[in-house]
Amino acid sequence: MHWRSLLRLLHPGPDTTSLAEKALSGLGGLVGIGLIMLVSRQFLGDGALPWVVASMGASAVLLFAVPLGPLSQPWPLVGGHLLSGVIGVTVARLVPDIALAAGLAVALAIFVMYLTRSLHPPGGATALTAVAGGSQVQALGYQFLLTPVLLNLVVILAWALLINNLLPNRYYPNTLRGLRQSRERPLGHDRSDRALAITHDDLEYALKEMNEFIDVSEDDLSRLFNLSATHSRRRRMGEILCGEIMTTDVIHARYDTEVEELWQLMGRHRIRGIPVIDDERRVIGMVTIADFLNQVRHPDRGLPLRERLQRFLKRSDGLHADKPEYAGHLMSSPAITIDHRQHILELFPIFYRQGIHHLPVVDGEGRLCGIVTPKNLLVALHADLQAAGA
Repeated sequence: MHWRSLLRLLHPGPDTTSLAEKALSGLGGLVGIGLIMLVSRQFLGDGALPWVVASMGASAVLLFAVPLGPLSQPWPLVGGHLLSGVIGVTVARLVPDIALAAGLAVALAIFVMYLTRSLHPPGGATALTAVAGGSQVQALGYQFLLTPVLLNLVVILAWALLINNLLPNRYYPNTLRGLRQSRERPLGHDRSDRALAITHDDLEYALKEMNEFIDVSEDDLSRLFNLSATHSRRRRMGEILCGEIMTTDVIHARYDTEVEELWQLMGRHRIRGIPVIDDERRVIGMVTIADFLNQVRHPDRGLPLRERLQRFLKRSDGLHADKPEYAGHLMSSPAITIDHRQHILELFPIFYRQGIHHLPVVDGEGRLCGIVTPKNLLVALHADLQAAGA
């Protein structure tokens, strides 16, 4: 083999994670293995510790560096270690030759983990430890599964659940967040994209046809495609930002704006939503027609809707009121906003999933600087299509 081909073979590939992410993964492993050492030392002598910690050290790499991978999930972690441990202890008792027993234990562990969908590479190390871990490990027999293996699993799994859900931009296990959203077809496709749209069923079919284990979940593959498709459309469309298409003359209200005045503003300007701001123009809430209708949707002694609405809008006499009197009482808070520097393609999932029609645009300090409606978005897309066809 030519030396250049060898260099290409050994090339590590692109690095897509930040230095901070790498450091956080290392921190997770540091604490996780430290806890494992403390627990294991209570049941095994120092001579057997390297065998046990080697197995859990491999699990730490998966749990803290690749927490969303299929091999890192709770069932593969727990099932893979325990099933492999049972196999290892059993083979060690039945096969006296250590070389044969080691190979047989690991082979059976791989087969059983595959069958039970608990494939976890460090499980093979657990099976090997039960066979070749020395007299201290073998003297434990099946107790080896409880202490230290199961106890270590409880420790490292608890730490993985804690740290991976406390750290920013992380979650564990991978079933915690948005599987439905990750499987949805990307929004905003034009006709040229439809031929390339990939569904969850398409990914499942492709994985079955490959007939091999891929250490990437179907949901992650779907998210990867969605992000790639969005980036491709952004590249073709160009950087059209929300600040370029927003309406800058925004009708807004204050916390103490009366509900009757709000209603009059909506009618006068023919709008369906009004952002509520504080003294520094920071958006603190949103009032929509739906908020008004929710207050009068229940029949009151057979009164028609118009009369119920008029009663609601009329200010209460006296010092006490049994209904919202001001925008601050009626608004939905916190308001859903978007930064003026975000691309307009990011508006599609917000409008679609949240079911809103008015999206306040804010600057870097959270101050109101505009508002975007589906009409603004359609006008921008129409202009872009005309420019592309010119």
